[in-house]
Amino acid sequence: MARRGPQPTPTALKLLRGNPGNKKINRAEPKPAAGCAIPPMVKSDKRALAEWKRLEPMLLRLRVLTEADSIALGNLCLDVSLLERAQRKLADDGLLYVVPATKHVQQNPILRVVSQTSDRVMRQLREFGLTPASRTAIQALPATEADDPWSELMA
Repeated sequence: MARRGPQPTPTALKLLRGNPGNKKINRAEPKPAAGCAIPPMVKSDKRALAEWKRLEPMLLRLRVLTEADSIALGNLCLDVSLLERAQRKLADDGLLYVVPATKHVQQNPILRVVSQTSDRVMRQLREFGLTPASRTAIQALPATEADDPWSELMA
């Protein structure tokens, strides 16, 4: 049976947000290591791979990406690739489509692909905190001495 109600908030996000509902915090939640490997499905798509290489450093700097996130990030990158291809096709073919058999004019079917894929991309971006609205609920952790590149030189 599927879980009911809203998706649970990860403990790290609860701590960053300040746990406004004062709900119990799971102190035994798994903590995957930072970084992740590029999935084969992304390696086979040049545009998806370029998106991975653009997003991965940013997500590592934000301390959001872990080894458990490779499929989620891979799906985001593949959807961005699909969205760009669908948008190019739509721009080339136009919004309207003539059905060859009946000569009726209708909405281009690729418009549905663009709409559904852009919705998926936006949901996936929110999962990683990459939209302005999703960032408003997150407070950045204070920088530690280990994050300061000058701390090693000064020691």
